Amino acid sequence: MSGPASSQVEEKPASAIPTNPKQIRSSSWLRNLSRWNLATLLLLYITSLHIIGLYIFTKGFLLTRLTIPHVSPSYTPSSPAPIPATHSKAVILVIDALRTDFISPHYPSPKSPHHHGILTLPSELSSSQPDHSLIYNAFSDPPTATMQRIKGITTGSLPTFIDISSNFASTAIEEDSLIKQLLNANKTIGFMGDDTWVNLFPDSFNLSHPYDSFNVEDLHTVDEGVIENIFPYLQPANQSSWDVLIGHFLGVDHVGHRVGPNVETMKTKLTQMDQVLRQIVDLLDDDTLLVLLGDHGMDDKGNHGGDSELETSSAMWLYSKSKPLKGKPVEESITNSWPYYTFPNSAAPLRHINQIDLVPTLSLLLGLPIPYNNLGSIIPECFSKDSSTLEAATRANAEQIDRYLSAYGDESLKSALQGSWSKARASLHAIDSSEGTAPEIADHAPAGVGKVTDWIRKGKAAAAEASSKPADHQAQQDSINYHRHYSLLALRHLRALWAQFSLPLILIGSLILGLSVLTLIALYVGVRNNSTNWDVYARLALETSFTAAGIIGSIIGTLAGIYTAQPSTAIKVFVIASVIVSELVIIFPLFLKFSLPQTFSINRYIGPLLLFAHAISFASNSFIMWEDRMVLFLLTTIPIIYLIKALSAPTADMRIKIIGLSLAYAIIVRLASTITVCREEQQPYCRVTFYSGNTPVSPRWVVLAIIPLALQLPRAIGITLSRSKSLAGSAPFFLGYLWRGILVLNSAHWVLEYLEYNSDSIGLTQSAISTAGFLKIWLARISIGINLGALPYIWLISPLCITVEKKIDQSTGESQISVLGFANSYGSTYILFYIIPFTLVHLTNQPMGQLVLSALLVGQLVYLEMVDTRRDAIILQQSFATTYGGGSTSTSGPGNFDGIDNSSTIVRPSFTDLVPLVLSGFLGFYSTGHQAVLSSIQWKSAFIGFNTVTYPISPLLVIINTWGPFFLSAMAIPLLALWNISPIPSSSAGGQGAKQPILTHVLQLVLGFLIYHTLITFSSAITSAWLRRHLMVWKVFAPRFMLSGVTLLIVDLGCWIALLVGVRVTSWKVKRTFGCESV
Repeated sequence: MSGPASSQVEEKPASAIPTNPKQIRSSSWLRNLSRWNLATLLLLYITSLHIIGLYIFTKGFLLTRLTIPHVSPSYTPSSPAPIPATHSKAVILVIDALRTDFISPHYPSPKSPHHHGILTLPSELSSSQPDHSLIYNAFSDPPTATMQRIKGITTGSLPTFIDISSNFASTAIEEDSLIKQLLNANKTIGFMGDDTWVNLFPDSFNLSHPYDSFNVEDLHTVDEGVIENIFPYLQPANQSSWDVLIGHFLGVDHVGHRVGPNVETMKTKLTQMDQVLRQIVDLLDDDTLLVLLGDHGMDDKGNHGGDSELETSSAMWLYSKSKPLKGKPVEESITNSWPYYTFPNSAAPLRHINQIDLVPTLSLLLGLPIPYNNLGSIIPECFSKDSSTLEAATRANAEQIDRYLSAYGDESLKSALQGSWSKARASLHAIDSSEGTAPEIADHAPAGVGKVTDWIRKGKAAAAEASSKPADHQAQQDSINYHRHYSLLALRHLRALWAQFSLPLILIGSLILGLSVLTLIALYVGVRNNSTNWDVYARLALETSFTAAGIIGSIIGTLAGIYTAQPSTAIKVFVIASVIVSELVIIFPLFLKFSLPQTFSINRYIGPLLLFAHAISFASNSFIMWEDRMVLFLLTTIPIIYLIKALSAPTADMRIKIIGLSLAYAIIVRLASTITVCREEQQPYCRVTFYSGNTPVSPRWVVLAIIPLALQLPRAIGITLSRSKSLAGSAPFFLGYLWRGILVLNSAHWVLEYLEYNSDSIGLTQSAISTAGFLKIWLARISIGINLGALPYIWLISPLCITVEKKIDQSTGESQISVLGFANSYGSTYILFYIIPFTLVHLTNQPMGQLVLSALLVGQLVYLEMVDTRRDAIILQQSFATTYGGGSTSTSGPGNFDGIDNSSTIVRPSFTDLVPLVLSGFLGFYSTGHQAVLSSIQWKSAFIGFNTVTYPISPLLVIINTWGPFFLSAMAIPLLALWNISPIPSSSAGGQGAKQPILTHVLQLVLGFLIYHTLITFSSAITSAWLRRHLMVWKVFAPRFMLSGVTLLIVDLGCWIALLVGVRVTSWKVKRTFGCESV
């Protein structure tokens, strides 16, 4: 940051503010705005830059998958299926989160008594009827969320990363799918279970029994609903009423989310599923195919959503009661390419497929066309009756994928696959030549959509002719291998592409975000250098930028509209041009006045250096993976600097106090950092401490500790306020009774949750469990009600935290009035406002998270005292320099603490001062059980106070749980400008209005805070875009960018509320009491 030293001292505002209104009023159209409204407009402008930049970049970087709207034509007598259907009916059962090892005969070591060897029917039948029963490990493409996986197992397509955002509210699937093909074939479909299916396929099920899918607290309702409805349909009298039944069980997934897979509850649920499967198998007729699969797996804690091995390893079981699925043994030259997979810690491998391979397999087995957008490959065992059947199925699959790729229209992709496709078609010609026929089949699908049916018919005619003659065996093997290779190679290339990037949008979004960093720096420097006259600079800057943006943006937008003849394009170009021009206008003076500093101050530069180190770390996937450790290193750097500089403080008491507070702050953040969850990539060098072992349950010791901690936490604030005599007014009641009571309610909620989840081991009766569940919900509701209603109201109507004492001077008989708490009137009032959002975040966090939040709150108090002591040292040194230096303003005298002006009385906050509060938000995020991966989202928080998902409250609770620490760090920023700053009574202002630079300092700090987060977001965005073809882009870089983008908007909101509600009301209270205005 250029300009004066970052720890600067302000002159007394009463004499610093010009009295001539012309000096503080510009002639701009903004002149009628008050300072507070001007600050509001400034933050609104900055937020709009963030929203527009993020939106444009995200549209270019996280585009959805290209969907071709074509539908594979139905088979007709003149255009028959490539192979005869083997089954006319199917029962498809999805057990949500059914991991491979839950049904595999090859258990990992050590074997879990809770989920291994429980659901044994698939392995029993595979052992006794190997030709009728097939078990596979099915790879579930990430993100491993239910909605995305249902899309995959019905369309055969790949999900996109951004699709995870719609998991709360699924949107209908319009592309070709198994469901659509079944309807086109006039099949009757019955569905029961997870209502996500009904949202994805509205009006598609003839028989429908949906149940709410997001109530993870309920382990049984959905499963019992499926059981209640599926068995009547399977009775012999009702077999003719349906063609395909789909049942989606949720209990296993919900057990995983609640308590993890390593508990007795999971054994009970898997036992129930095993019993259900046995009854279903008994009721199946001879013409029905049974498909059992998990939509995804689960990690050791029962969570999913990411791409770890346990999350993507889902089970699949195919069973046919009378008709064998497998034929005669297939030659090794073909089976050599069939992959096997060894589950972690398992001794024997299992056949491995892609989960989307179910789509073409099930389509052909039921005599349906393969959905147009399918990218899966057939499961070859199901077509191994003879080589001609396997060849026909493999070829039909490859031809369908080639049709999709031709419609996809990516020439580079087609070129990369051209060699493989040519070999496949050459092998087909070899078959034709050996049979004495050479049908004319084009190497590629016709470009016209209307010609597709004719092209398919020619291919099927060739297949029928080939099957009627003794085909050359080697040619058939080559055709099988080459067509299968082509299908798998196409999938591999499309997985690598994943999404279609738009470089123009990426560049424009990156430019807006990058310029917004420079814009914030220019505004920061302008506000800092103009001090209490910052409004003159802000009015001029905003008027100039808005005027230039409006004129130039209109011209460019109009030209774009004329050129394209599209009004929407004109509007988009106008917005983009206006935003960029407005940023450039504000930035321009920054470069005109830029000069290299003549001296070096560690306090001035350590903050920007830490920001720079944090920002460039996003260029390395390793640093992103270990960001939680890096944040600790950055955060402990500041107290170390304070320790070193403490030796130059002017008095021994100050030196001791700064050293003690620095050590205490370093210890607190170090202890908080020991609480963490681990990314997959951090193993084996990371140990989970947020949960108890491999379960998603808090350790028992912290459950026992959170209520005593809730009782004592208000005491920490009370002790701090009592140092400045500010534990007065409404503070004792607010902290000691009201806030303490809410904290106890929050903690009691999680204690009851712990008792409910561990009821089996504790031995609670069903009545006690029901009572605990009822109390848990209502304690949370009471807490939310008081927090959103009573606390804000009481804070708003309460006076300052001061006590007025009137004494009689015994010698003179005159009365004297003392105001206790006067020195911290601003800070003590604002911190009561700060604990309101803290309480809501506290409720949404699990016991270990509540411990972390409490530690960070105490750490913030320690840090505020440390900064205040350093500022006292600066003022005292200034006094020494003035007294003993003949009144001169010396910045290099003995004992000088920070190289500042000595003629001042109020210390201006610096950028370095706010860095620890910024980093505390990052530390809080990681230490409350989160990582920059989807699987760390704590969905359990969505049900605080409710039994089911309740919109919009449930998503908001998840957002508060996830981004609460960042929001609190934004809310804490004004405390740096308010803590132990005393107002100037109007009687001391010489007849003029008393003024303090509170708004000036808070606005400067808010701008500095946003500089940090905006640069972090820009860095994560630009590195993600630059490394968009990196192996780790969707595993590491993209999730980190998404975290940064949402965090930036969250802290924007936090800064708005902090400045325009917390600081504004606090300043109003001070002005009402002492007549001192904040400027």
